Amino acid sequence: MKYSFSLLVATLATTSVAAPLVLDYSEATIEKLKGHQAAAIKSSTEVLQAAGTTENEFLEGGCRDVIFIFARGSTQDGNIGDDPGPQTIDQLKAVLGADAVAAQGVDYPALLIDNLRKGGCDPEDADNMRALITQAATQCPSSKLVVSGYSQGAALVHRSIESASAAVKNRIYAAVTYGDTQKEQDGGKIPNFDASKTLILCHDGDKVCEGTLIVTDAHHEYHDLAPEAVDFIASKV
Repeated sequence: MKYSFSLLVATLATTSVAAPLVLDYSEATIEKLKGHQAAAIKSSTEVLQAAGTTENEFLEGGCRDVIFIFARGSTQDGNIGDDPGPQTIDQLKAVLGADAVAAQGVDYPALLIDNLRKGGCDPEDADNMRALITQAATQCPSSKLVVSGYSQGAALVHRSIESASAAVKNRIYAAVTYGDTQKEQDGGKIPNFDASKTLILCHDGDKVCEGTLIVTDAHHEYHDLAPEAVDFIASKV
């Protein structure tokens, strides 16, 4: 079965489809399609990253009591996106104190096509997120780390944490995912990580959380669950 790239993107982004989406692409094909999409969105991404959906408080400002690392969803703006990253950060700072939390987004392409990969993301992107988490753990030995992500960003949370060292995992006080594309695949948990420190948030009817690539209205507007996420994080830090 062949899909044009534009049709593939439209299919992944659709709000309703009649049957489960089943796609099988080789790594070589994914790389080719990824190159096409990256070229198409490069200039617009640069503009969007200047629009205020980026947080670099750890990389630019150093350690704080809590370092909150967030990975946005596919095609979202900046490095934290517009929903639910900013809302979670704002509410967490309201609870813990603005000066107590360093918000840090994960810089990665967030391409739609990478949702087709094993594990739900590009392994290189997961490696880079793990390196960021490790940097925070090493550079800030007194800080409490919190890791979070939405949609493809949730997949990055799974893959980056599961492969982190035991010492780094011990420094992560909470991991929260929204609209988790790997919830079903990973059995409702983050592999090799303490389930008591994990919260996976999914809207009723979000089929992405059921192991599909069907994107419905339920996969959007996750800011309504930010209070639950913040309550959980506050209870752990």
